[in-house]
Amino acid sequence: MVKGIIFDMDGTIVDSLPYHHEAWKIFFNENKVENFSQKLKDYKGGGTLDLMKAVYGDRYSLKELKRMSDEKEIIFRRIYKGNVKPIKGFIEFLSDLKSKNILIGLASNAIRKNVTLTLNELGVYNLFDSIICGDEVSNGKPNPEMFNSTLERFGLKKENCLIFEDSIEGVSGAISSGISVIGVMSSSSEDILKKAGCFKTIDDYIDLEISKIKPEINN
Repeated sequence: MVKGIIFDMDGTIVDSLPYHHEAWKIFFNENKVENFSQKLKDYKGGGTLDLMKAVYGDRYSLKELKRMSDEKEIIFRRIYKGNVKPIKGFIEFLSDLKSKNILIGLASNAIRKNVTLTLNELGVYNLFDSIICGDEVSNGKPNPEMFNSTLERFGLKKENCLIFEDSIEGVSGAISSGISVIGVMSSSSEDILKKAGCFKTIDDYIDLEISKIKPEINN
């Protein structure tokens, strides 16, 4: 029986990825970084600071990289504010979960400021029982840290929880946590998500009923 659900944010409850890509494009152009599209394509997960490290290596100090990461996220929030839209059916699905007293968590590599903006724009911030952001953990996805921490907060067994993710890195973190994961096909195909470990995939949340979902336990 599902007693708790953990959602990723970008690409899972909102289609914010095009805005992130545009923010990176603006940032890289302003900082004269070439082949930014390939750098984003080659990126294997983590937060904004992790990508900065991957792009710049040891060219800058950690303090400088953190400042640059903040600059990129400021750009993102500027262009995303007023354009936040949920994946179809998500708001209704969330309301249904709350009516069934299912615990709701958010586990995202995004920083707290981005999460706050997104959830407030959707009007659902107060519906989440737990929110863990990328700038609040030692290791972002694909590390399972934020999933494990959410599970501890809920006080539930992994077999009573379910994760919704869209990225391969997120799915990998879910699998490592031992929690069943459903793939949202906003950035990857059904075949790719299922090969990564998802037991089910969805295009959106329209007509999705939690009572009909039977999680498969990952050991």
